Amino acid sequence: MAKIETRHQADVAQGDLEGFVLVRPDGSLTDEVVHVQWEDNHPAGPDTHVTVSFDDGTNVEFPFDVPVVKFRLTDLTSMTPERLRQVAPAVWGTEIGRWDEG
Repeated sequence: MAKIETRHQADVAQGDLEGFVLVRPDGSLTDEVVHVQWEDNHPAGPDTHVTVSFDDGTNVEFPFDVPVVKFRLTDLTSMTPERLRQVAPAVWGTEIGRWDEG
């Protein structure tokens, strides 16, 4: 029987990420993305940064066009830690705090 390998999906930080988990540069996975907010009032100007919010309450700010690797949770069953490290992006955003840190 042939092995079916799950394919990762490439995107950019301001792309369609809601409902996906992201692969960090070390090959670990985030919680599911629940919201992507474009930062209209960012010091670098509008349409330059997004805040990606995860189900665990963490938030990461990314500059536009930062490549990310995303998976649907259901597509992760055949992924090994080694394979996740192989597809991991080279760069990541900046952790900016949790939702519950009012």
